[in-house]
Order: sequence, then structure tokens, then C-alpha cells
Amino acid sequence: MATSNRGMNPLDTLRDRFDEVETVCPACGYDDDDGTWATETDGAEVRYEHDCPSCGKVTAHTISLGR
Repeated sequence: MATSNRGMNPLDTLRDRFDEVETVCPACGYDDDDGTWATETDGAEVRYEHDCPSCGKVTAHTISLGR
């Protein structure tokens, strides 16, 4: 079933994808199905972070906006 992301920008769509797909901690294997990714930007980069509630590892993805 297709979902509509009308009204969302591509960066919100990417964050939602991380929330759905990247739920397993690469350090300890904990599956954080209910976890979310935090998003920060400084105008030049967007950084997505997830803190594992089991071991505390921070997983991050940074995207350059090419400015």
C-alpha cells in the first residue's frame, strides 16, 4: 500500500525512512522498533542521529546540502 508524503519535504521523508528501516543498533543488535531519529541542521548540513536505548551508541548520518 502506498503512503502519501504530500506536504513533507525530502529531508522529512528520509528521516521517516530511517525510523522505519534503521531500527537495529549496529553495536549491540537491539531492535528499537519504537525509536526515532533526531534531526539537526546548520543550513549547510543535515544530521540524523539515533541513540540506542540499550547500549547508548549514537548512530548518525550527515548529508551535505552543497551550499
